[in-house]
Amino acid sequence: MQRVNNKKAINDLAMSGIRMNVKKYIVLVSAVILTTLLFSSLFTVGGSMLREVQLGTMRQVGTEMHAGLKYLSQSEYEQMKDYKRAKAVTYRITVGIAADERLKKNYTEFCYSEALDAKWSFCYPEEGKMPEAENEIVLSTITLDDLGVEKRIGEEFHITMNIKDEIVDCDFRLSGFYTGDPIATAQIGLVSKAFQEKYAPTAVNPEDVKSGVYAGTYSADIMFPSSFDIESQVQRLITETGLSEDTEYGLNWAYATSTVDPSMLFICGVLLLTFFLAGYLIIYNIFYLNIVSDMQEYGLLKTIGTTGKQIRKMVLKRASIISAVGIPIGLFLGVGLGAALLPVISDQFNTVAVGKGQLHMNIWIIIGAAAFSYLTVLISAGKPCKNASRVSPIEAFRFTEVRGKDGKPKKKVVVVVLSLSLALVILNSVYAIVSGFDMDDYLKNLLMTDFSVQDALLDNPGGGWNSLDGVDADFVEELAGRPGVERSGAIYVETYVSTEFDAENWEKVMSSLSGDEKVYEKLMYFHSHEEEFDPKAYLEHVKESDGLTGNRYGISEFVAQKLDVVETIDGSDHIDWEKFCSGDYVLISRFDWEDYHKNFLEPGDKVRLRTHAPEYAEIRELTAPNGEVYEVLDYDNAPVKEFTVYGVVDIPYALGVRSFIDFQFDCLLPEGKFTELSGEREAMRVLLDVEDGREAEFEEWISNYVNNVDKDLKYSSKETIRAEYKGITDMFAIVGGVIGLILGLIGIINFANTIITSILVRSRELAMLEAVGMTGKQQKQALAKEGFGYFCLTALAAIGMGSLLSLTLLKSLMAEMGMFRWHFSLLPIFLTLPLIAALVVIIPVAAYRSLSKKSVVERLRVE
Repeated sequence: MQRVNNKKAINDLAMSGIRMNVKKYIVLVSAVILTTLLFSSLFTVGGSMLREVQLGTMRQVGTEMHAGLKYLSQSEYEQMKDYKRAKAVTYRITVGIAADERLKKNYTEFCYSEALDAKWSFCYPEEGKMPEAENEIVLSTITLDDLGVEKRIGEEFHITMNIKDEIVDCDFRLSGFYTGDPIATAQIGLVSKAFQEKYAPTAVNPEDVKSGVYAGTYSADIMFPSSFDIESQVQRLITETGLSEDTEYGLNWAYATSTVDPSMLFICGVLLLTFFLAGYLIIYNIFYLNIVSDMQEYGLLKTIGTTGKQIRKMVLKRASIISAVGIPIGLFLGVGLGAALLPVISDQFNTVAVGKGQLHMNIWIIIGAAAFSYLTVLISAGKPCKNASRVSPIEAFRFTEVRGKDGKPKKKVVVVVLSLSLALVILNSVYAIVSGFDMDDYLKNLLMTDFSVQDALLDNPGGGWNSLDGVDADFVEELAGRPGVERSGAIYVETYVSTEFDAENWEKVMSSLSGDEKVYEKLMYFHSHEEEFDPKAYLEHVKESDGLTGNRYGISEFVAQKLDVVETIDGSDHIDWEKFCSGDYVLISRFDWEDYHKNFLEPGDKVRLRTHAPEYAEIRELTAPNGEVYEVLDYDNAPVKEFTVYGVVDIPYALGVRSFIDFQFDCLLPEGKFTELSGEREAMRVLLDVEDGREAEFEEWISNYVNNVDKDLKYSSKETIRAEYKGITDMFAIVGGVIGLILGLIGIINFANTIITSILVRSRELAMLEAVGMTGKQQKQALAKEGFGYFCLTALAAIGMGSLLSLTLLKSLMAEMGMFRWHFSLLPIFLTLPLIAALVVIIPVAAYRSLSKKSVVERLRVE
């Protein structure tokens, strides 16, 4: 058979079919737009949130670069700077750290930096320029606020620095500044090359790099072509450039994927599958209906020699044209919707970064959403297209839909019912989550008193340990004379302190831990990054140390009343404060893992606490595996005092340090005893209750204090937490409502298109019935009855699927979220069903009324 180039003919047929039935294809374009809107909004929000989390981590690390080599000399940097496998290599030279009292709350480092390194490290000046003259400097807005310097280029001021263990008082002129980030591990000050060479001359050769002295050394930051297996790429760089094997390097853990939450992946997968299914249902149904209505056209084409393959190409060409029109519009609307929803969603996640809640777009979000939408169109069009290509000319002219015994087309019924019920199920699930939010539990988890005052970064994941003693004596003194304060108390803490035991009690501790599967399970979790970790061997190693690590707390009577007391030495669940303070008593925590609790010791047992007061601190030198010598504070020669366990307690989340280690053996002492052992410290948190009726007055005062007097502080109250509560429920309601609305529109379009197409296909049949005496009213009643049948099936499907989802996935999901309480409800489905019932009756009647404007004779002539 001669091969003919019929591509142009197929394209012309595809376009002519669309031009002749523009209204029909507008519906299909609308379906593609809605599907693309779903995908693009999901990709926009999901991609932006992932980028926000990653960017927040990068700001905490201090760079976007993949890795960095530390403490290099100039010759070593020259040796590796042109490494061909790296995408970019840049550097900075360490100068010193702040020794200025004004900067004690925010650790600040100073260095000379290449412009590229400053850009990648979030410290390139947003206003002004990089420093050039010896006395020019670039600082963050946070540092400028701490110094009390105006954010104005040319401002002059001085800073005290520690450079090579020497205190240097330097005068500077501000050449530029950038927005500081509170979660960064250090605020960076950029000095000029001239300043760096004067005070911290460059280490030219490796022998010039002295152990423990980093001023003058290079830090080389590297960006590789990809973030896959960064460590191997760094090690290869060191080997191939001939650097020393013990060259220190750091990896940017913002690129790590080990912290991906499987449950979140599952939820995202379910959402993606739901959206895909919704898009598939509407597009498949409309394609199917279009092909049914165009079947005679395909039969006519076959009679003149068009092959099934050519018909398939023609239909797919139409699908591509529809996609080319609908997908760009859907992308535009979806990105806009995602940008609108993003601040609402972002506010409820514990991420912290400059530009929180902003849209982070990249080409892959657009490509991904477009690809998913086009794939949905192709898959949806696949089977109807195959049916069209296989039908014979005779079958095409006689073609009618496959119908069940009740006369309804089976496939359309299933598709329409699924499409409508899916929206109802989503709305019901959203209602279950929003209404299941337990305000009392939420408050109890985060606040146990009327107010809590702490360092602004204490409960922030990037806050750092400097926030653990952030409430200074000035505030405590101010609070003491404040009218309306009924009761107050402070919590002090020293972290990672070892508690020691005599032989008898150490044996008790180890006996309680050994052989317990829950203990092994927790150890495996905390040491999951270690290959071939053996919990039993680890316990044997712990046994040799004669101590367990945890936090040491100092508490007031008011705080003690808020603890969850398991048992005291008196056999009660109440702390007798006078008795507790009268002797050498201590409260201890118990082993805790996923709601499993076990006492390390019992009331009456003994523990030994070593004094960590500053006067007993000794400096000891330790040698790292790479030979580096560093100094630590040592208390080995400090006095040890024995205490009796007064009681075993659980420390509520609202009171304790929000970080955890494998055993977490915490000790709690009266604040006076704590000061004797750990020295004078500022409070980690101050709790207080206010007289009834004076909460609003006090909140106004404390809000003004933390916003204008001491901006390093932050407070929590029932009102602030209620606002957070409202934000969370609003997020679920808005996002879920939008998704439900879109899916509902898809369902209604599906139903309307099904009914209208069915009426059009059956127009001659309806005309014949009217010709033999069936009135228009009877026909409308029959069509309304058919629509009501869809309603009944939709109601059954929605109730069934909604019940199943609520009793399984939602119940287990909400059980994992402490502030939610699951309860079974189908209220949104029952409230929405009347609207669905009205639509499924009104749409068929309205469609028939439009059709019946033509005379019976005209409709009988239609083939």
